[in-house]
Amino acid sequence: MSYDTDILIIGAGPAGLTAARYLAESDVDYVLLAQEDVPCKDKTCGGFVPTRTLQDFNVSGIQGAHEIHAIRMKFPGMKMVKVEFEESVGINTTRENLGQAMLNLVSNASDSVRMRSKVVSLTPAHDGIRVEYEREGERLSVLSGIVIDASGANSVSSRMKLVRPRISNEAMGYGLQFHLRRNANAPDFQGINDFYYGREYSPGGYAWVFPRTREVVIGTGGIVTNARAESRKLTSYLDNLIQNIEPTKSDVAGATIYKTDAALMPLAGIVTPSHADGMLLAGDAAGHCSPISGEGIHYAMVGGRYAAEVGAMAIRAKNATSQFLARYESMWKKEFGSDLKWGLWLQKRFTSGGSSSMGKNFLASEKSQRVIAEMLVGMRSVRGAILASAPGYLRSKIRI
Repeated sequence: MSYDTDILIIGAGPAGLTAARYLAESDVDYVLLAQEDVPCKDKTCGGFVPTRTLQDFNVSGIQGAHEIHAIRMKFPGMKMVKVEFEESVGINTTRENLGQAMLNLVSNASDSVRMRSKVVSLTPAHDGIRVEYEREGERLSVLSGIVIDASGANSVSSRMKLVRPRISNEAMGYGLQFHLRRNANAPDFQGINDFYYGREYSPGGYAWVFPRTREVVIGTGGIVTNARAESRKLTSYLDNLIQNIEPTKSDVAGATIYKTDAALMPLAGIVTPSHADGMLLAGDAAGHCSPISGEGIHYAMVGGRYAAEVGAMAIRAKNATSQFLARYESMWKKEFGSDLKWGLWLQKRFTSGGSSSMGKNFLASEKSQRVIAEMLVGMRSVRGAILASAPGYLRSKIRI
């Protein structure tokens, strides 16, 4: 079968750009379509990138990168605790700066990456996928052997139910952020990320405070159904953090809000399927986001790489059936499936304050606090964190 391109990628986020990077290094033709004019522009995100991600994918030269050397955590009914690290555990950055750094790693971006291109339909046709998109007022069409949909939580393919429906509101998260800025003469913020768990800070989710040099992102979020059921506005949680909650109140004193943004984020744990005939899902479109920290950049990049590898294999084998593409799902499940599964389990306990198996005694342990901190910054897997810090009787119940 003759295609206009072997593989078409939708979305220029971490998943899509990583897929493009690895396809550019192969002998497989691809095209990437993205609606925005700059990769990741205006994408709602706390912007933390773990050190392991930067190292695993050899990403460097990110403009405005703000190194993180400590985190603070506040659990229901407990005082805030601080965990420091000897070396940087990651960086905070804008998604636009991260997107530009990742685009620079795509060797043939000028030929294959098409920004300002909005995909409007996907139609199975002739053993491939017909993709229609709009670019600069013109409606265009491409026939592709495989489509990698990395277009976000409300993905193009989910709207057309080509792989599966959109993740339900009972498992979909909603995040709202304030962006604050100090004046030009003020010092940079410290390299500390804050996590607040409990209903004082969110509608059954958590809040975060992530600094970027003289700017800081303060966000809150929770499951969509919980947020809708609340009579309290989400902005009031952020106002409370800024006006009343230490250390955030002191940290942001004198800073002004210059932007507000919001977005959906999947907090569903493992979501399947992530493949169909001629289709692969990656990033938020596949549900690849940590339910415990909201971090999805690392999982998106791993998923993007695996989608590129399996997509290239399928093109060479001339077999883009769902059965062949299923190996992609096996790969990402093996790599980080347990993080999604047990992250969901742990998130419910953190936000509720814990039960007999995850109560204050457990969270008050300095050992447990460090292990949890290492998990939040990507130094430990969720499973590894539970096994390292949970009581023996609880460990005996864990089977992954």
